[in-house]
Amino acid sequence: MKAIVKEIQVGGFYGAKSLEDACEKYSHMESGRPKIIFLIKCTDGELRQITIRDEDNQTVAYGDFEGLPSFLEYAKEEVGE
Repeated sequence: MKAIVKEIQVGGFYGAKSLEDACEKYSHMESGRPKIIFLIKCTDGELRQITIRDEDNQTVAYGDFEGLPSFLEYAKEEVGE
């Protein structure tokens, strides 16, 4: 059984058709946020999301997978709450 990537969003707005397409769009981005979002249909049928983004001198990830901070946790840390 496989988890299937249902959608890839590049820079917060571009819907890529494949990982290769996402990488191509990401490497040529002129505007938008430096991030890629994956919407994944898990083997149990549940849809989950992971965001991977560059910030400062590191690449970070957040989403609704066990062991990752949620978007809300990530945002709170960013604003210092």
